[in-house]
Amino acid sequence: MKKRSDGRLQRPFTFNGKRYFVYGRTKQELDEKEHRKRAELESNKKLRDNPTLDQYRDLWNEARKDTVKPATLLRQKHLYNSCSGIEIVGAGKKLGEIKMRDIMVEDIREVQRKLAETKATETVNASIAHLSHIFKTAVEERRLDYNPCVLVKNLKRKEERARDTTHRALTFKETDVFFSEAAESAYYNVYRMGISTGMRIGEIGALYYSDIYDGLIHVERTVTRDESGGFVIGEDAKTRQGRRTIPLNSSIKDIIESQKAANEVLYGSAAEIKETLFKAPDGGLLSSSSINREIDHICDYNRIEKFTFHALRAT
Repeated sequence: MKKRSDGRLQRPFTFNGKRYFVYGRTKQELDEKEHRKRAELESNKKLRDNPTLDQYRDLWNEARKDTVKPATLLRQKHLYNSCSGIEIVGAGKKLGEIKMRDIMVEDIREVQRKLAETKATETVNASIAHLSHIFKTAVEERRLDYNPCVLVKNLKRKEERARDTTHRALTFKETDVFFSEAAESAYYNVYRMGISTGMRIGEIGALYYSDIYDGLIHVERTVTRDESGGFVIGEDAKTRQGRRTIPLNSSIKDIIESQKAANEVLYGSAAEIKETLFKAPDGGLLSSSSINREIDHICDYNRIEKFTFHALRAT
């Protein structure tokens, strides 16, 4: 300990091979500051050297924010939370609370078994795959020697595939009955647009007036979710192949003109070039949940086997 020219005391100490300094007016103040600093360094060392799964996942996720779409981060957050909150019997802790180095293959299998009690097979497999991605990165960073998810095999699908049920192509009879009953719906033109173009709900909801020119619909972007779960218009289409053009035929032109007329009645005639053509009844962005909920009601009323909006794309 020595006295500085400004009258304060200075004391050096070494932690993990590195030298640090604390400053104060009294020896007691130096003791307190050194104690706090050592505790802080020890905590950071544990976080760096042997983090819990939750701690590492937070660091891993923060590093990916600028390279992964917000909607993907949100979806992966749900997958992770479904796993990390599961109580591991042998450890007496939730999976996310266990040190990564202490997580064993059998712990991952226990998570898989418990998820399978309430989740669809596809969701269970996606959740374990996400965990594996996290552990794989930790191995690549030399934090771990092995990935405990590698030896856990995917569950075999028990459920029917969505493309054979809710995403199926509709029969002529189903199509006729549905559109006859949907004629008074606020989403009628959205349904017509879906079956006439094969566009997804998000693509229809993100279609600007300015995207329709030269006899073509230019699909450039989609409605997506931000990290908080709110709906926003993304900068890109859902996939690389999602950016495409769709030729206008007489049916599609009629749908567009019908929607323009409806918008003039509801929102006034001064439509902006960068304004969406298709809107929710409240003027906001289209929501797949609201649209599919109404499809459910129409199916129930008319005794049609239930389907989702994606079935119109398949049809």
